[in-house]
Amino acid sequence: MLHDKEATVFMEEGYMRIHIEYTNPQSRSFICDGIGEVEVEMDAHPEVIHRRVNKEGGTFSVEFSGEVYICSRTSGEFIEKLLKKLHIDKCEYL
Repeated sequence: MLHDKEATVFMEEGYMRIHIEYTNPQSRSFICDGIGEVEVEMDAHPEVIHRRVNKEGGTFSVEFSGEVYICSRTSGEFIEKLLKKLHIDKCEYL
């Protein structure tokens, strides 16, 4: 079951991803805009995957891999800024 603006961060060696769920179209636009704003602020271009689950809800995955992002800590900084911008105070780490 989806939750509105709920985030989970996945980390492995050389890989980091944040998975954000949404349950309404307004949250979809808010999340999409937030990702775009942080990309511009940081001049970072992660892989972003949007998946619709139903007509109201879906998920976004923002993925970083490779030394360029992981070794420079850009991925962690990007995710922290995105969480603040989306007003998500806590997330699960796996």
